[in-house]
Amino acid sequence: MRDKSFASPDDIDLMALWATLRRAMPKLLVLTLAAGILTYVVLSMMAPRYTSQAEMAIVAKGTANPFSNPNNPTAGLDTLPSRMDKEAVNTHVHALLSSNLAARVIKELQLDSRREFNASLGPVDSLDTVMRLVGLGGSRPGISDEDEALKEFFSRLDVYSPAESRVINIQFTSVDPGLAAKVANTVAETYREELAQATVAETDTVQKSLAPRIDALSEEVSKAESEVANFRAKAGLLRSGAQQTPLNEQQLGDIASELTRASATTSAAQTRAKAARQLLSKRAPEAIPEVQASPIIQNLIQQRVTVERDLLKLSATMKPAHPVIRQLNADLNAVKQQISAEVANLVAGLDREAFIAAEQEAAIRKRLDAVKIEVADSGADNVELRQLEARAAAKRGELERLQAQFEANRARADGGVVPVEAQIIALARPSSVPVFPRKVPYTVLVMVGTLLLGTAIVITAGLAAGARKGDESERRLREEIAVVAASDPVPVEASPPPLPRPNPETAEAADLAPAFRSPDALAEHLVHSAGTARTGQRTILASHADPATTVAVVRDAANAMTEAGAQTLIIDGSFDGDGLADAFQMSHAPGFTELISGAVTFSDVVRSLPDSGVHIIACGAVNASDGNVDADQLNMILDALDEAYDQILVVARAQAARAIFETIQGRFDIAIIMDNAETRRTAFSEHGTFLGFTVSDIELLRYETEVVEGRGGKAEKRWNQALRAASIA
Repeated sequence: MRDKSFASPDDIDLMALWATLRRAMPKLLVLTLAAGILTYVVLSMMAPRYTSQAEMAIVAKGTANPFSNPNNPTAGLDTLPSRMDKEAVNTHVHALLSSNLAARVIKELQLDSRREFNASLGPVDSLDTVMRLVGLGGSRPGISDEDEALKEFFSRLDVYSPAESRVINIQFTSVDPGLAAKVANTVAETYREELAQATVAETDTVQKSLAPRIDALSEEVSKAESEVANFRAKAGLLRSGAQQTPLNEQQLGDIASELTRASATTSAAQTRAKAARQLLSKRAPEAIPEVQASPIIQNLIQQRVTVERDLLKLSATMKPAHPVIRQLNADLNAVKQQISAEVANLVAGLDREAFIAAEQEAAIRKRLDAVKIEVADSGADNVELRQLEARAAAKRGELERLQAQFEANRARADGGVVPVEAQIIALARPSSVPVFPRKVPYTVLVMVGTLLLGTAIVITAGLAAGARKGDESERRLREEIAVVAASDPVPVEASPPPLPRPNPETAEAADLAPAFRSPDALAEHLVHSAGTARTGQRTILASHADPATTVAVVRDAANAMTEAGAQTLIIDGSFDGDGLADAFQMSHAPGFTELISGAVTFSDVVRSLPDSGVHIIACGAVNASDGNVDADQLNMILDALDEAYDQILVVARAQAARAIFETIQGRFDIAIIMDNAETRRTAFSEHGTFLGFTVSDIELLRYETEVVEGRGGKAEKRWNQALRAASIA
């Protein structure tokens, strides 16, 4: 079904808005030019303002912290994360905006004696003079010079920190570029001085608290060290050496070392003695190392070798009983006996050495056991001594740390070197380019804004006027239609003679859409389709038949619907001027095209058929075939007619009906094709289409006529031939 609420007088008429805007454009341009001139004049009366900027960096104090350890250069860096976070930087930003700092700068630079900061001294520029003349300038009553200077100072001061940085920018704006730079630098330097003074005061406070602590701790250290010395002397735990080891522990270590050496000596002596006895038992005393090292035994062995050599030499010439041989044998035996005696003495000496070494080891072991007992007995004393020493060492370390800190703070205070967190990295310089006012950009901006604002006001006013006009027009149209529909319009002067009706028995049944062959059947179906709807049923009839046949069918169907109780209206939709008006004998009467354009009223165009309650509106004398039909106005008129009539039948030839159907986007309840046996195949190209448009929620009907020779037959033939030629083309 069609959308009942589509047509609305509130729809925007772009052409009307453009015409309204075009009419108002000269005034808008004059207003824009006046606003630009006024803006430029006002900006020219204002004194130029200059901005200078100083930069400070927030860094870590490091060892400048009076509470840090001066012996540890990296101790102050432990506070870097807490001092360098965003909150710490923001703290410095807020401190730079403090009233105390501002008052100090104002007093130092005597800013309250300048007109820029004290309105009671006079105007700053021409605009201020004009404002004072009209009573809008000057100092406010009841405010002191100091408060006014502070207010003006803070209005020109801007302190901020860029994102992701530890830099703080200090900007100051003034009509004097030199003063702007001087104030920015003074704020930075004064703030840094305050931080230094705060650090000095903090250091003095720390020094005052450190002095009594150092004195008290010195006494405690002396007392603790005296207790250690007295206890060590009392317990006999005297120490010596570079490592201050107790004497009994040193003695224990020495005896243990001596026992180790004695054990090694005993083992070596026993090993040598055992080896010597084994070699002696094997009759190889010469292999004993001690024998080889003994000069006496080696001399005896040399003598034995000499005697054996002489004996061997003489034995070749002398008999064994010879006195020389016998003497040599006696000498050889004597040498061997001496060698054996010396070896025996040597082995006995080795045994004695092993025995002596074992005895010495046993004696040392006894001494070691005795010393161990002494050390064990002094263990409790050593524990107590170590506790006393640890306590004394802790107090000594704390005292040395405080003394070093005290001396470092005093050195910084005496030298006047106090590092602070805020460092000036760039001083402000006087600027030669004013930041305000920028006459040309501001003037252009005001002109553009004025033009846009004026355009918006004109468009809004045009929309409001159009809405009011549309509402009023629709209301008047509905009232007029209701009055005319309830009355008897001017009847049509003549009615076309009835045409011979085709025989429905000979018509071929169509399979594309429901086909009707009599006006009464068509009227009955239309009345039944309307039912009890509150608004009228809108039907479009596209005819492929000749005008006379079309008029006859439409007239009879409308009369039948009127007799059934439905108030019916016929609209000639041939806006191209070549419609059905001639058949209705209304070719020169004002009609629907004049009603759409607003040239006539509804009462001027509505007529009634003779001897019938059917109303009819001609197509009109204006040719609207060029597409200048206002779709919104057409929808509004049809919506108004829906409320006054039960059946609205728009009749036109196929091409004109197609244009109407496209203009209002198919907002009909029923679409009817009037054709005959020759043209019915071209009426519906396929199921669900109407005049080439795919439609839904619209009931498609077909009224079938026959070609009848006689009155109107030749005209219908000519019309069908033209239609086929157009389809082929």
